Amino acid sequence: MSADDPDPNAPQPCPICSVTRGLSEHLIEVGLAASYLGNKSPYSSEHGTATIRTETIGDWLKLAAQLEKVEVNTWKFESSDAGFYCGTVAQNIDAHSEHYTTHATALTRFVFVCNGLEEAYRFIDHLYGPLSVRKGVAKKDHKRTSSMRAVALLDDCFEREGASAAPRDFEHHCGNFIGLFNRYKAEHHAAVGGIDPGAEKRPTYALQLVRNLRNHVAHGTFPLGPPADYGGLEDSKELVLMLRHACRIAALFMQIILRWFSPGFESYDYNSSRGAHGKEFDRFIERCTLEYVLDLHVKSDFALHHDHYDYNYGEDDDDDVEVVTYRPGPNQS
Repeated sequence: MSADDPDPNAPQPCPICSVTRGLSEHLIEVGLAASYLGNKSPYSSEHGTATIRTETIGDWLKLAAQLEKVEVNTWKFESSDAGFYCGTVAQNIDAHSEHYTTHATALTRFVFVCNGLEEAYRFIDHLYGPLSVRKGVAKKDHKRTSSMRAVALLDDCFEREGASAAPRDFEHHCGNFIGLFNRYKAEHHAAVGGIDPGAEKRPTYALQLVRNLRNHVAHGTFPLGPPADYGGLEDSKELVLMLRHACRIAALFMQIILRWFSPGFESYDYNSSRGAHGKEFDRFIERCTLEYVLDLHVKSDFALHHDHYDYNYGEDDDDDVEVVTYRPGPNQS
């Protein structure tokens, strides 16, 4: 049930998780894909109008992927003679530092990912009006928030596209997160709202739970507590694992949004590659497709976060030419 690369020492590693990219690698792939798409759309709300850009989605996900550690130092405000504490007290303080550092890191990454997810909701929000007209939804029954409207749009996408709308191993990853969330809800009496009856049978149910978890974190009701050895929560490690799985689920749904609601690759960086000459550019254009966006989480020999302009010619390539390698930044213009 790892949200990252599986433990190589596990006696029976999950065959699905074994072919899934680690969480940071998954997030950077989705972030770069959003940047290479370079799409924009209008967004209107009671606060006015705005232009939503997929690059903003990418910026948040790249920040989440690059995050290493949020350091919490519980020694910081101890008395000046803290260095003379007995070993037991020092171990207590050290344990609290490690515990809260782990939680702060997971919570910060989750917030960054949710910020990207909120932008993804807004990116497709303008499509809800036409959908409600097509489905004959009465105005009084319109969804009021971009997150709820996104769920309606995604439900419609699954209805239209069927199983092909989902990324590879989608149900497995959603099931892992839903199981963790259900235990969290039972153990901590966590409130869940805004979910219609029967929603648990739809593919978007996991996304609705991510939205609820995001609200728990935003409203300060997510449990922290001290380390388990010092009177804290017995499931503190599982709470961190749940946050990591929530990031995975959010990224998978952003892949669906970018795959099925994007007009295609429009960024300067992508068009520069398409107009360039060389096998390295041809390979990039051939592999960087909307179909690839749907399976960004799956390990492969191609990755946007690698130096994809590097091209290693095989033994059959005997052209007497100099190979020039070009490595632009993800947002170079």
